[in-house]
Amino acid sequence: MAGLSLRHIYKRYKTRRKFSLIKFIKNKGKMPKTDKEFVAVKDFNMEIEDGEFIVFVGPSGCGKSTTLRMIAGLEEISDGELYIGDTLVNDVDPKSRDIAMVFQSYALYPHMTAYENIAFGLKMKKIPDTVIDKNGKEKKIMRHYTKAEIKEKVDWAAQVLNIEEQLNKRPGEMSGGQRQRIALGRAIVRNPKVFLLDEPLSNLDAKLRAAMRAEIVKLHDKLKTTFIYVTHDQIEAMTMGTRIVVMKLGIVQQIDTPTNLFDFPVNKFVAGFIGTPQMNFFDVVIKKSGGSLAVTFENGQTVSYKLENLRAIQPQYLDGEEHKAVLGVRGENITASASSVQGLKTTLTLKEVLGNTTQLFVHLTEDSRDFVVCVSERADYKNGDCVNVVFDEKTLHLFDAETEEAIMGREYGNK
Repeated sequence: MAGLSLRHIYKRYKTRRKFSLIKFIKNKGKMPKTDKEFVAVKDFNMEIEDGEFIVFVGPSGCGKSTTLRMIAGLEEISDGELYIGDTLVNDVDPKSRDIAMVFQSYALYPHMTAYENIAFGLKMKKIPDTVIDKNGKEKKIMRHYTKAEIKEKVDWAAQVLNIEEQLNKRPGEMSGGQRQRIALGRAIVRNPKVFLLDEPLSNLDAKLRAAMRAEIVKLHDKLKTTFIYVTHDQIEAMTMGTRIVVMKLGIVQQIDTPTNLFDFPVNKFVAGFIGTPQMNFFDVVIKKSGGSLAVTFENGQTVSYKLENLRAIQPQYLDGEEHKAVLGVRGENITASASSVQGLKTTLTLKEVLGNTTQLFVHLTEDSRDFVVCVSERADYKNGDCVNVVFDEKTLHLFDAETEEAIMGREYGNK
């Protein structure tokens, strides 16, 4: 087991010119390269402690899988240093990094049984040992695992993953969840320093995916080994990770615990990416007025919030002048009010009843985008009805209109 250190990691790809048959022939069948580069990962810095469960999350193309592949040694690091434990591994072959990787596609041999798939890596691996030579002296050698040693490890993995009854089956005879357990078994028998999991649950249906999330978390608790998990699903990230890395366009946006990401996003992107349904955003104008913050919405309505109930706002926005900002609030922190004098006046465009909750889609004006209000009761509204909504001021978020960076701290109270 070991921690990892990623120091100023970059991944660059050379771009190629637009295809030209004449140039292709002149270059003897090779496409000429340009000096232009595409930066897939930019200045990635992180210290991962031994035994942590780290989740890389972000939209497609954000660089999360590329970063994982650089850790595995499947992609060359363009710049920066990668340490596993105390060892610099930039130039170390993947097989020598003592890591195990679980892929989205399972990558099982279809003609082998589950037992043979799990045991295959062990049959190939050599381990150090000490023997006594004919002169009675100790001699260090590298040898393969014995059949008994392999069986012991496979049986242990099968017991941990509850797949004892599947060991004699081939992959084609198993469900997606069972095949994923076999892939996990093949990884854990090697007892690696680090587990790398690249979207391992994306091929499963929703119910099985939820069950396998719990299985992987339990596995991590049993093994106490460092896990690095890649996903585009923020629900997986929130429920599995001890810390989460949110990425966008190759750049790390925020590294924090799940609750801190949810409660204190550093920018509008993180706020919108984490949480279901997505956070609602409003283009507003804010102005300090006495002990309150006056917030004017796009339809001209102004709502005042007590500054003492808001998280600390950066002083430059409380100078008594008007400032453009983005207000964020989650649907579960909005209530529908029966009073016509409270909150914002909105119009209902759609109602979704989800059993124990109801989602109301409302808008401020005909041209504005809908936002979501989550209510616990089965609200008796119809499309086109006027709905007055009230925001919980303790859960409001404010972002700069230009930079989209958060302008509120984590503590409450404003001077």
